Amino acid sequence: MAWLRRIFFLAIMLVFYPVLYNLKANSQATRPYSEILCGDTVNFYCITIGDTIIKTQNGTTVTEKKALETWELLWPDETERKIVMVINRTNMRLKKGQILAVPCDMANKTFMDFSPFPSQIEAPTEKMLVFDPGLLAWAAYNPTGILVRWGPAAGGRDYCPDIARSCRTKTGTFRIIRIKGPDYRSGRYPVGCSGSRCARMPFAMFFQDNYAFHAGDLPGYNASHGCVRLFYSDAKWLNQEFVQIGTKVVIFPYPD
Repeated sequence: MAWLRRIFFLAIMLVFYPVLYNLKANSQATRPYSEILCGDTVNFYCITIGDTIIKTQNGTTVTEKKALETWELLWPDETERKIVMVINRTNMRLKKGQILAVPCDMANKTFMDFSPFPSQIEAPTEKMLVFDPGLLAWAAYNPTGILVRWGPAAGGRDYCPDIARSCRTKTGTFRIIRIKGPDYRSGRYPVGCSGSRCARMPFAMFFQDNYAFHAGDLPGYNASHGCVRLFYSDAKWLNQEFVQIGTKVVIFPYPD
């Protein structure tokens, strides 16, 4: 009977291992959203982050120091800086060799001008919060179907090594069921955590079991354990000015 059990086990592995392997491969080959935008050479040009020379002067003495480029150094104008951060779907510190897409024209524009969502949809008759894991973006619509605000987001990744399974955000139509404040923390991650060792989830807005929208780090691709990460300012706005218990939530399917 032992040989029958071995054959059965091998058959199961032949069926499920390719699926598991593909999930791992997809997660390891995650493509930053900036690189997708770089294919649109009509509307964007791309830069690679590197070192720069910072000069400081004390009296007649000029000191030069090599430093990594930062958001503030590259875009001193706050409006332009926000546009670049939003379209690249990231709020994290820049890294050497990182590629960023930059709009060819940012004159007299705000981040709202770069929305990937329609400015108006058929009236949903109630407020609606939308997340599209393919666009790496969320949108808030009012009851008449007007786009009130949008922003970058990062959903659940294809595969999480620490729990050995897919972490994709649950898709479908839901309702906000719990709303938390700026100091809220996860009770699940990192695995085995407790108290202050657990990950911060500021302004968490739960829509299904342990799935929530909350503030966090956005690397430019889906990277969470299933929650939808937002810029801090966006999470705060949604939490305090838009959502309430019962607000409709729509999570679009992942792209194939």
